[in-house]
Amino acid sequence: MYVLARGLAATETENLREACERTALPLRPVPDGDGVAEHVAADLLVAFVAAADDGTAPLDLRDLTHGGAYAVLVQPAPTARTTLAAVRSGAGFVMAAPLDVDRLVPFLTYLRDVAAPAAAQVLDLDEAGVLATPSGSVRLSEAEARALRALADRRATIVGRPDLMRLTGEDPRDVVASLRARFREVGSGAQILKVPHMGFRLVGEVRLKATA
Repeated sequence: MYVLARGLAATETENLREACERTALPLRPVPDGDGVAEHVAADLLVAFVAAADDGTAPLDLRDLTHGGAYAVLVQPAPTARTTLAAVRSGAGFVMAAPLDVDRLVPFLTYLRDVAAPAAAQVLDLDEAGVLATPSGSVRLSEAEARALRALADRRATIVGRPDLMRLTGEDPRDVVASLRARFREVGSGAQILKVPHMGFRLVGEVRLKATA
């Protein structure tokens, strides 16, 4: 997953960059004069767009959000009228300039950990145990790969701890903790939820690929 910035002032961009660094999310500013289409990938998490002089969106925000990503319109002084116009143009959120790092960090953390778009929850896993997203790739251990395949095969149901123990030969809690760290390494919004006294469930999609 990554964060996009378009048209922000230098101070706003730097504050957003600091918040992204704190939340381990890459920031991709759109150069002046560029359109947005070529900068939008399937795993876009959220785009911050500077409002036009009248407080409205300078572009159709649906170009950014069609894959499920969020759009934040940054306005100098939001009013009820400009906020309504922003929502009508596709903004999910309106934030006042200047952007505040201490407010951005919990906002980005929430989107990353709780509300990632479905497109950002898709992972590819090949036969060699390489886990990949558009943002990166990492090789899983044998235990991690076996556990993830089991969770992927039964993602609509709960995989019990005994099943994961049998498949991996390791403590399921350790394997799941390691997989969660791997998801963060490749910038995925997929999650493995713990179901108390029952086991674990995958939220996301794992596409099994043949090794190239």
